[in-house]
Amino acid sequence: MTRIVLIVILWTSCFSLAAQSDSQAALRIESGFWKQDFYQDSLHYDLADLIDLFEIDAQAHELIRKANNQHDLALFCQISGGFLALYPLFNDAIGREPNYNMTYIGLGLIGVSVPLEISSRHKATQAVMRYNQRQMSSLKASLKLSPNGLGLSLRF
Repeated sequence: MTRIVLIVILWTSCFSLAAQSDSQAALRIESGFWKQDFYQDSLHYDLADLIDLFEIDAQAHELIRKANNQHDLALFCQISGGFLALYPLFNDAIGREPNYNMTYIGLGLIGVSVPLEISSRHKATQAVMRYNQRQMSSLKASLKLSPNGLGLSLRF
């Protein structure tokens, strides 16, 4: 009777350890033309949300911080470049003297934002891959019954 109770206790503890190690599913990336979305199971993460999630791995955390900073700089260049490119056109439409040099500066800022955004996406992808590798190499527990007796194995 005590063997059965011991087997049941070990069996449930192994399943709880296995459930803890499998609870962290891998992050997946869905890229669109304008945006990169990150999903873990049914949870949606933005790039800024991943900074707190990646604190357990120093290199992935550093990569995701750099990616977020570059994304923010690229977004600033896109917004300010769009304003500078369109402002002279609005001045011309309302009858003021337009300064088309601002349009060229705005187009230049938009052009600078493209490589920044590409680099940001590349670094975010590297950080997610590194995070997923760390999650997949976590503790795995299993309980095995053999003719010789009960076996418990922990794999790292």
